[in-house]
Amino acid sequence: MDETGVGEAVAWAESEGWQPGLGDHRPFFAADPEGFFRSVTDGETVATISVVRGSPDVAFVGLYIVAAELRGQGLGKQLWDETLGRFEGLTLGLDAVPEQVATYASEGFEPAYGNARFSAEAADLPDPEPGSPIQPATSVPFEDLVAFDAGHYFGPRPDFLSQWMNGEGRQGLVATNDGEITGFAASRPTSTGNRIGPFFAANKDTARDLLLALAGRLTGPISVDAPEPNRNAFDLFTNLGMEKSFPTTRMYRGPAPDLPLDRIYGITTLELG
Repeated sequence: MDETGVGEAVAWAESEGWQPGLGDHRPFFAADPEGFFRSVTDGETVATISVVRGSPDVAFVGLYIVAAELRGQGLGKQLWDETLGRFEGLTLGLDAVPEQVATYASEGFEPAYGNARFSAEAADLPDPEPGSPIQPATSVPFEDLVAFDAGHYFGPRPDFLSQWMNGEGRQGLVATNDGEITGFAASRPTSTGNRIGPFFAANKDTARDLLLALAGRLTGPISVDAPEPNRNAFDLFTNLGMEKSFPTTRMYRGPAPDLPLDRIYGITTLELG
């Protein structure tokens, strides 16, 4: 798919209730222009899937959708087999809703850990502490931001990041200590509020500062998808009164990458991991 096709797939994701960010197709496509696929019948898209490379060794599967009126005919499985067959030898990851875990397990994906979504009204969160070391992400050298982000993802993604924070309503903040980045959080608007991700921090206090600083710039509902092994994240969001919902399971086919889950307070997006 070209960028327009990715826009169509993201619109399908919206119709499924997945609540992607407004304009997400642009950074998605920038992340890996060769990572998006579709099946076409009579000139119309009937199924979509993405397999976006995050490093030479890891790619992430998302946007796996079949047109609602054509489900049950095997179109999705045909696209799945054709597409994933091109990525033999790579570790493949995905985030599965509970009812699909067994299906993906039958395809060789093994559960790694759970995620959960935490949500709240931005106005219901407290103000950040005075003097918290939070500043716009644009205040630090971009290459430093790319390097910090890469330490919490499958690898560096400069093309993605340059687009991810570029657009109406998109925010990016960093925490610093003696010039070193100690936290990074970004938000983007959705059709129903705002999603936070990526959200990386060296410790819970830094994460709290970042979250409250972001919330102070936003209106309406905010949500973040956190990995369950990061108990500090779950404790932080619970203590702030955020509501837990929408469980997913991170699964991998192949050796699971070694991610610093204790510093990942929010994954970037369920579509790209």
